[in-house]
Amino acid sequence: MPLTDARGQNIPYSTMQDKPNAQTLGQGIVNGVVDKLVMPYNSATVRGASIPVPTAGMVTYLKDVKLLQVYDGAAWVTVLSSPVTPLTWVNVTMPSAYVAYSSNTVAPRVRREGSIVYLEGRLKRSDDKNIPIADPITVGTVPTAYRPIGHYAEGIVSITNAGTGAPTGRIEIKNDTGEILLSTDKATPWVGFSSWWFVN
Repeated sequence: MPLTDARGQNIPYSTMQDKPNAQTLGQGIVNGVVDKLVMPYNSATVRGASIPVPTAGMVTYLKDVKLLQVYDGAAWVTVLSSPVTPLTWVNVTMPSAYVAYSSNTVAPRVRREGSIVYLEGRLKRSDDKNIPIADPITVGTVPTAYRPIGHYAEGIVSITNAGTGAPTGRIEIKNDTGEILLSTDKATPWVGFSSWWFVN
């Protein structure tokens, strides 16, 4: 009957009393070891298809977003991320109702530097009407490689308004869809992401 390694990793090996079977021996060792390795996958989608039921302690590397992640028993958690090369700004996809604030400002865009994702730019309604009081509305979508990992990101953004009083703007970036959700307490002509950032 096969025994297992002395380090408690449940990697089997045959004893002298086991019936010789090279395939069984090799398969047992391979299957016992592979889940202990850093397993590279092209994307989280490919990983999900290959590991439908992960176990705590598994480690994978996602090539598309350059993330080293470990499964903690409930979710894949990022251990280390590398810069997406080149370090350039990538445009946020906006609904047709929104455009860049002006020709002198950039439209919302993102950039990753290691585990930090930056968001900058200004937007307004394409019909030049005020963005209404909202809780919340979708004003853009962040590309997959720049979305929060395993959680959503939230923060305060710059807005202005034609009336009196100091308006407040809040955004949330959803980790699953990449949607940028805007909530405001007053109507505003524009929203600005002043080098807003979050850590994955």
